[in-house]
Amino acid sequence: LFRSPRTVALGVTLGLFALAQPLAAHHGASGYDNSKMTILKATITEFVWMNPHSQVKFDTTDDKGVVTHWNIEAPPPTMLTERGWNKASLKPGWVVTMHFNAAMNGTPVGIMRKAVLPNGQDLWAYPPPDLIEKLTTGGK
Repeated sequence: LFRSPRTVALGVTLGLFALAQPLAAHHGASGYDNSKMTILKATITEFVWMNPHSQVKFDTTDDKGVVTHWNIEAPPPTMLTERGWNKASLKPGWVVTMHFNAAMNGTPVGIMRKAVLPNGQDLWAYPPPDLIEKLTTGGK
C-alpha cells in the first residue's frame, strides 16, 4: 500500500491535515492573561454583533496622548441577549470603562468581562458564576 515515496507523502499529509482540523476549530483563551483584569477608559469605535464571537472595538489614550486601537472578544449574540444586551448596547462615541483580560503578548486584543456604561450600569459579557443566574433569570 505505501510502497512509493509519493504515496507515503500523501498519507502523511492527509494524516497531519486530519489532526490539525480539530485544533483549528476553536482557539480557546490560553493567550490571554486570566489572572489579571485590565481596566481602561475607552471610546467605543464599533460593536460587531456576530457569531461565533461578538467584537468590541475601542480606542484608549495614554498619558502621553498615544491612541491604541483595541479589538476584544465578547460572547455570541445568544449569550449576550440572555444577559440583557442587544445589538445597540455599545454605541460608537460612548466613553465607557472596559474590564477585560488582555493578551499576554502585549497586542491590543483581549476577552471582555464587562463594560461600565456612561450611566454607571454594568454590562456583563462574562459575569462571575454567582451573577450568571441573576442576569439570565432576572434574579427569580
